[in-house]
Amino acid sequence: MGCSGGGVHWLGSGWAGILKLMLESELQQALDRPIVVIGSPRSGTTLLGNLLKCHPQLAQLEEPRLTWKYGNDNKSDLLRAGDARPEVCRHIRQTFAPAVREQGRTRLVEKTPSNALRMEFVDRVLPGCIFIHTLRDGVESVLSIRKFWQGHARGIRKDKLLERLKEIDLRRAPYYARELIRRVIPKPLAGLVNKPVWGPRIPGIDGLLQELDLLEVCCLQWRMCVELACDYGRQLPPGRYLEVQLSEMSPELMASILDFCQLENTPEMQAGFAAQFNPELTTQRRQQADPQDLAVIQRWIGPTMNWLEAGG
Repeated sequence: MGCSGGGVHWLGSGWAGILKLMLESELQQALDRPIVVIGSPRSGTTLLGNLLKCHPQLAQLEEPRLTWKYGNDNKSDLLRAGDARPEVCRHIRQTFAPAVREQGRTRLVEKTPSNALRMEFVDRVLPGCIFIHTLRDGVESVLSIRKFWQGHARGIRKDKLLERLKEIDLRRAPYYARELIRRVIPKPLAGLVNKPVWGPRIPGIDGLLQELDLLEVCCLQWRMCVELACDYGRQLPPGRYLEVQLSEMSPELMASILDFCQLENTPEMQAGFAAQFNPELTTQRRQQADPQDLAVIQRWIGPTMNWLEAGG
């Protein structure tokens, strides 16, 4: 009896081990050399993500913000390598891999601007990933960030709410209930809660919103995303990090991005670029900006812009 029982236990353990290995193999295949598009908000990350989605091999995940925060919900978006604990990595990878299979593709492209703040964390979750960093004129980006903040920080679309609810379970709900309340509370009662937040949650953003003008907070969002991404990315080995300027986007640049990712420039990609890219949209805000706003932006991000123009 004892030997027979031990044999059954061993067989069960053996099958469990085999299933675990099969699952890990599937995860590795679906998450082999994933492409992570990063950049400050309003810098062209959505454009590049949508263009790459046209490739027949690539499955796109667009801003699964709460999935990235799993296990670190009480923190800002600036996560460290130490925050990528085994259970955190496992959850994120087991969420992303099925999406690749469900879309009938073989490789992942993911786009979340906040990842510019936490590249070492992303690097730990998705080892071997390729970072594509989109850069846009800082003035254009900051002005666009403020406009989107003003238009999107309050209220919530039903489809977006459903997406977010799919990303979290009841244990995590209290962290995001506060955010939901900020978005939907009537304006006459808005003073009872902190101001709503849009875009990357840089450290201390609630306090910054109390003491700074919104335009200044937008400058800090842009500056932290750009500086941290450049600092980490430029230390990576060749073939893992690429910076692209939105103002230089062209069919030729898109072809070089695909080559960097070891992807073929397919007819689907060429058609997608022709349909989606409008160069006039990249430089329109600076020309219409208030001179006082331009002076504020220059004071907050001028040194970073000069650093970038000098080649970092």
